[in-house]
Amino acid sequence: MKKTFLISLYILIFSIFAISQLFQPPIKNSYITASFGEYRDTGVDPHFHLGVDFSTFNRKGESVYAAAEGSLYKIWLNDPLYGNAIFLYHEDSDLISGYAHLSVFSDKITKYSQLVQKEFGNQRIEIVFPKGEIPINLNEVIAYSGDTGEAIAPHLHFEVLKQSEDELVIYDPLEFLEYQEQRDKSLELMSIRSNNKYFEVTENGETVVEYAGNYPRIDIRVREKLGDNSTILPKKVSMYINGILTYKLDFSIIKESDIYKADVVFGYGSTSSIYWLKMYSDDYLSPIVINDFSAFSNETSRTLNGEIVLEDIWGNEKVYKLKFIKP
Repeated sequence: MKKTFLISLYILIFSIFAISQLFQPPIKNSYITASFGEYRDTGVDPHFHLGVDFSTFNRKGESVYAAAEGSLYKIWLNDPLYGNAIFLYHEDSDLISGYAHLSVFSDKITKYSQLVQKEFGNQRIEIVFPKGEIPINLNEVIAYSGDTGEAIAPHLHFEVLKQSEDELVIYDPLEFLEYQEQRDKSLELMSIRSNNKYFEVTENGETVVEYAGNYPRIDIRVREKLGDNSTILPKKVSMYINGILTYKLDFSIIKESDIYKADVVFGYGSTSSIYWLKMYSDDYLSPIVINDFSAFSNETSRTLNGEIVLEDIWGNEKVYKLKFIKP
């Protein structure tokens, strides 16, 4: 029995490791400039950022590589958000990788897009291919970087998806990429908002925050700095009240039905680089993994002890101490 358990455990660990190392970076000698789950107010409605962005150092025409072996799955032309985009299907993992804001496709892929463009012109076009029909090799050049769609400057948007029978699920690509972040990392809680008042954070002490009602309903401004040139959203954000894990956000997956519900999670004043997170919700969404204030529905104390815990994808953690008081 013990031997069977150890074998099963080994297989599980090996499987997790294999999946986590599934994709190679689609841009060589680059770094990320935006993370999964961030707030975006471009397009028709505010939405979550559904991938990671790789720098092309503001250049068009940088080679974009297939992150794993697979086959051509879809092409988008002239999409309002993604611009020109390619999606590959990876049979071994049943995952889809996406590459957006492309300037042009490789010759191999261009011959298919040109046939359709000649007939339909410059409108938005989606071309779907039978899985496995057009093989794509690992590290094959599939396109070149650009600034098509909503891109303000040239870069590569990369995402990882899975189409189930029920709905499309989008994953944080950093959980699958062989990507090493070499820059210094700094998780920061910058400010707290409660009852339209702002409270500056004491980093190495206890921040006092006023609140009303049965429990604190606060917005917090957070970020993670990567070196001197990138600001991203922390991977996980938790709030403890009197030692109880009361609310937790985890930006690991976003379901298709939640894509345009970013305002449920992000508070007013949020932008693509300023993240105000609501540490409460009257709704349930993919990133909201814990939402339980039931312990405080009959709380009579006017003072509560709190903690905000920030975590990133690389195992770093920062804890901030709070004291909630009713004036």
